[in-house]
Amino acid sequence: MHIRHLLAVLLVVTAGVRAQSAQLQAQSAGNHQNQSVRSQSTQGRLLPQAAVQVGGAARLELVHAFYGGMPVGVAVNSKGRIFVSFPRWEDPVRYSIAEIKGGREVPYPDAAFNTNPRPPFDESRFVAVQGLLVDGKDRLWVLDTGTVNLGPIISQNAPKLVGIDTATNRVVKTIHFPASVALKNTYLNDLRIDLRFGQDGVAYITDSGAKSGGGLIVVDLASGRSWRKLTGDETVKPAPGFVPFPEGRALFQRKPGQPAQYLGFAADSIAISPKGDYLYYAPTASRRLYAVPTAALRDEALSDAEVRKQVRDLGEKGASDGMAEDTSGRLYTTNYEQSAINRRLPNGDFETLVKDPLLIWPDTLALHGGYLYILNDQLNRQAGYHFGNDLRVRPYSLLRLRVDAQPVILR
Repeated sequence: MHIRHLLAVLLVVTAGVRAQSAQLQAQSAGNHQNQSVRSQSTQGRLLPQAAVQVGGAARLELVHAFYGGMPVGVAVNSKGRIFVSFPRWEDPVRYSIAEIKGGREVPYPDAAFNTNPRPPFDESRFVAVQGLLVDGKDRLWVLDTGTVNLGPIISQNAPKLVGIDTATNRVVKTIHFPASVALKNTYLNDLRIDLRFGQDGVAYITDSGAKSGGGLIVVDLASGRSWRKLTGDETVKPAPGFVPFPEGRALFQRKPGQPAQYLGFAADSIAISPKGDYLYYAPTASRRLYAVPTAALRDEALSDAEVRKQVRDLGEKGASDGMAEDTSGRLYTTNYEQSAINRRLPNGDFETLVKDPLLIWPDTLALHGGYLYILNDQLNRQAGYHFGNDLRVRPYSLLRLRVDAQPVILR
């Protein structure tokens, strides 16, 4: 399907979707409690002097259209092989990970590891996959949340970090988390890896479960030892009273027969600096960007209070659900309110690389071969935000955008 034809299909139904959404909103009897929005100081930070640039020559290309379950994560290895994850949210899960091969979705690493259709789930297989990342050894690292539809973990062994050698297509490592790390309401979301520390590298993971307090998790990949940092800190939690406006409409959690609630996504987006000395992170239910020295995270003995002293508030970046980074120190962020992809420069300025109505909740990003890959999944149209009415319109899409950049791979 040509990308403009795909856009036409989506836009034809947009008017109907918006009308239905408005009707449903009018039926809501829920009352919203007034909450003050956290204010953050940016004193001493110079505002950018350059004008915002718009990528005039940028063009979105359709890589793959998804007509089944809703995808959420994407990763690309050194050979250009593309892997996509499918969470266990509102859709039945045929497979948790697929490789895009010849226009088809092929269960990865095999069908058996992905066969887990209903409770009781086999914890030795994938339960509910979210984040994906390929490291400097071409291993695909998989974050299995061990949850169903964003609920509590189903057991302590269900959440796991799984390493797959993409050269042999075999699982080479499975790391489980103790109860002190994978809390009852933890949601393992996204990750970055630096192979230069320890015998086999370290992983940095965001916990976006707001009921767990949110936080950052560090894993020693050789030993499997893990620990938490910044649990419950204001920089990892949803911003109080946060209301985003994707597709021009206020978004709340709206379950049938219940009052509307603010979004509960904590620390989600994650990126790392070219030298690996800073980790960037942001809650999905926020417009702010934070950075923390990775050395502080790796120091298991350092208290959260001491780590917090080293966190930098980098100001607003727009509402995003995914980040990527390049070797020039630029950060790529989705902007799900603006249907856009932005790029933050080292001096704090921003470029808008592309703004297109086809981008309906751009989610995960991956950088490879001079292209930025964009997983576009219509998350805001799910039934949980519209009184049980699913407003999504298939296909979902994996897009890409040509950029003058190379990914950060720390090895």
